[in-house]
Amino acid sequence: MNFKRHVAHLRKAALIGGMVVIALLLAADVFARVGGGGSYGGGGGGGGGGGGGGGAGALVYLIVRFLLWLTIEHPVIGIPLDIIVIAAVIYWFSRPSRSAVNIASSSILSPDPVATAVQQRDFQRAFNQLRRFDPNFSEIIFVDFCYALYGRAHESRGRGPKALDELSPYLSETARASLLQLNPPNLKAVEGIIVGAMQVVDVRGLDTPTVLISVEFDANYTEFTPRAGDPRGEMSYYVRERWELERKRDVLSPTPEQATALHCPRCGAALQKDTVGACAFCGTRIDSGEFQWYVRRITTLSREAKGPLLTSDVPEVGTNYPTVMQPNFPAVRAAFEQNNPSFSWADFQARARLIFNELQEAWSMVNWERARPHETDNIFQMHRYWIDAYQRQGLRNALDQYKINAMQPVKIKMDAFYNAITLRIFAEGYDYTVDKSGRIVAGSNKNLRRWSEYWTFIRYTKAKPTPSRADLNCPNCGAPLKINATGICEFCGGKVTSGEFDWVLSKIEQDESYAG
Repeated sequence: MNFKRHVAHLRKAALIGGMVVIALLLAADVFARVGGGGSYGGGGGGGGGGGGGGGAGALVYLIVRFLLWLTIEHPVIGIPLDIIVIAAVIYWFSRPSRSAVNIASSSILSPDPVATAVQQRDFQRAFNQLRRFDPNFSEIIFVDFCYALYGRAHESRGRGPKALDELSPYLSETARASLLQLNPPNLKAVEGIIVGAMQVVDVRGLDTPTVLISVEFDANYTEFTPRAGDPRGEMSYYVRERWELERKRDVLSPTPEQATALHCPRCGAALQKDTVGACAFCGTRIDSGEFQWYVRRITTLSREAKGPLLTSDVPEVGTNYPTVMQPNFPAVRAAFEQNNPSFSWADFQARARLIFNELQEAWSMVNWERARPHETDNIFQMHRYWIDAYQRQGLRNALDQYKINAMQPVKIKMDAFYNAITLRIFAEGYDYTVDKSGRIVAGSNKNLRRWSEYWTFIRYTKAKPTPSRADLNCPNCGAPLKINATGICEFCGGKVTSGEFDWVLSKIEQDESYAG
């Protein structure tokens, strides 16, 4: 009798354990949305396996049902198996989770976000030190330059060695050879080059005449290699590359317009070489970073046709973390307000709210052109990377009934060309991913998701002291907001996305990686 009662208790415990298994497996949320999620190169976290009723949920249901049957009908086998399964599930959910890659930041997170935050803080100190030798150095301009050069380099390799050689003032012979090694036979073009993220991974040489900076890119591009039976020969690749750049430490950085134009670094003329490989206009042969950043070496870390994994589970991390404030922020804020008497926090936050809402709508509707007026070139390109990844897999990530709960200023940074303000934005909404048939494959449209992120907005230091706009009109001419693919207003010709006229979004960083 005691034995029967003992078995009954075991069956009851197994039944409860099975229900816990179901609850744990179906409670997982996704981590996608415009501000974060997904993973580069087909791995890591993005999307999720939350309560959407997808195929994974049905499989879990069948497995748990089988375990319950086995426990009741064959307890000698079922109960030990239940214990093993429950222990495995508890271990799985209690172990340190892998961090999600921030799809809207210019950083690629390492497996240890704390180490990444410390590393990024060290890089900020290094950049501050570099400004002692080069007062014009701007991290914003440096990132824009790297994005522009990356796209130009891969587009040029698609046109052959001669076209790539035109970039010799920026790319060493070794770097150009590394790019050409990627070319398959009969390559006709490389198009659709989109940088998903760029991260500084090393800064050194600040105590020497030459500064060295290593960056890593996550990107995708499409190669066209016609072949028999396939006249287009279209193949898209997701890649990770490391570029090692150098430059004389004491060189004065160019203005934003000059930095990304990719003209001769010596005289500013169009890139054109003479018979000995020197600039056809000034006669200078450039094979180092004497005038501008110069890529000494390129290493391909990974290259595969498989796109990012967009339906795996990554929990929200850091929403309840204490806010990371800039050291002595009240004094920095007071000095900024004194130097910018026309600045209004109410107007600025109204514009930030407008940009937040427009980005969520553009993302959910898979209409990223709607977001074009509100982002710098590099973050717009990075968001396109993820829109493209979702579309290629027949998926759409949606955010419904979203709203901002709070916005907290945490940092103000000024350089020779830009003012930058970082807000910690607390928000909530229903975050889920659907396939072409409208079936939810990740996330939930019933379980509210709350999160916070650090959004950085930039504006030219010499912008006209006019109030920030919180409407969909050009901040320069006031006409209805209509810009072309390069961010130029079709009415006044002003580059709206540069921050020349009003605040635009430059970066989004996740709580667990933000270093201040």
